[in-house]
Amino acid sequence: MKKRQLTGVLLCAALAAGMLAGCGQKAGTTETAGGQTAAESQKETQGEKKAKGVTITVGLKASHVEISNIETFKKGWEEATGNTVDVQAIDDDQFDSLLQTKMSTNGMWDIFIGDTGTQAASYQHAKNLVDLSSEPWVANLTDTGKEFVTHSDGKIYCFPNGGVNSFGIVYNKEVFEKNGLEVPKTFEEFNAVCDTLKAAGITPVYVSMADAWTVNQIINGEWPNILAANPDALEKLNKNEIRWDSLPEFNDLYVRMKGWVDNGYVNSDMATATYEMGQKAIASGTAAMMYMGDWADPEYAKTEPSGKGKIGMFAAPTKDGDSRLAIAGPGGYYISNQSANVDAAKDFLNYMASDENLKLNMDTRACTSVWKSVDAENLSVTLQDTQSYIDQGLTEIHYNQTYVITPSDDANSSFLSVLLGQKSPEDCAKIWSDAVIVVGKQLGFDGFK
Repeated sequence: MKKRQLTGVLLCAALAAGMLAGCGQKAGTTETAGGQTAAESQKETQGEKKAKGVTITVGLKASHVEISNIETFKKGWEEATGNTVDVQAIDDDQFDSLLQTKMSTNGMWDIFIGDTGTQAASYQHAKNLVDLSSEPWVANLTDTGKEFVTHSDGKIYCFPNGGVNSFGIVYNKEVFEKNGLEVPKTFEEFNAVCDTLKAAGITPVYVSMADAWTVNQIINGEWPNILAANPDALEKLNKNEIRWDSLPEFNDLYVRMKGWVDNGYVNSDMATATYEMGQKAIASGTAAMMYMGDWADPEYAKTEPSGKGKIGMFAAPTKDGDSRLAIAGPGGYYISNQSANVDAAKDFLNYMASDENLKLNMDTRACTSVWKSVDAENLSVTLQDTQSYIDQGLTEIHYNQTYVITPSDDANSSFLSVLLGQKSPEDCAKIWSDAVIVVGKQLGFDGFK
């Protein structure tokens, strides 16, 4: 708005100058040595400055173009500064390898959108990235926000892109209410809920194996409880001092999964069921629960409109009822220290850090805020439930940001195998444990060599 007003003023000034020139030079106008008026000279100078604006490059995964709002921020910053943002969207499967190649060959983008936590270890922050710890927006981060973007060396290299999401069990609240059910906190309560739902002709737990990533949400939801029961496990797992199948709670997960099938708690078509089928089943109320992230509402309602506002979330149950949600912080923007335009890159981040732009990001994304000055308004039901767990301190950081290894497909196949009855719970727990150690050895991590 201010820019449009300024343009109008300049146009009026130019018209006035033309009229005065036709009537002879008047008081209040001055000429330069070249015979130009000061206004004309200033206009040329501003044009030269805009023409000399810098171009910064931003690399990101193709799937992040829409959710990052990068095109909106690009347009606004370009208009405000006269600079240019060259957005380079890379196929998701190729992004990480291309990023490493660019870092090692001095061909880096000025900025890239990447991960945080242990999944960002390969960036070698001190060697390749610009320290942003002193930037003004850092003071506006919540404690949770700072925790997610603070590197192991205590410095901040990342401007958060989004907010916090969680993983647990999503459920149809209306189905629970109509059947007189409360959120289960213990294994015993969970089984009782499933028995009641099954008796009412409702599928207690929906599994959609045709989209295998959805089955992996089971470990996403169970991880915080395993970690909470074994406070020193993460450090030892990261050093390969213990195996996953040495943890009783981890082994018990596979036993319980087999029990879900044996007791008829899961859908009979789980081997061919798709994620979209799961969305529709939960939203319509033909199924009650599914392991998933808190983006389920409003996503499920897009598939089945009748589910709008009915999808909630709770933490996976435990033996003693001390349940936690897994929370994952945002990825974000990093500035390469190879950049010749570091100041401009920082200015772009500062532009996005204005309350107006932070609010835009919160309004268009399904997540809770990591900023003190901006709340995520109109939170979905699942996000409201997430926020309640966060407020109570009943969360653990998701393993993708704390565990040094990204589980391979071989590891994740263990969940399919136990649910399909192909292998015993003990064998499946061993498959996972062996598979993550193989990955650690392949990557040459300390303790895995």
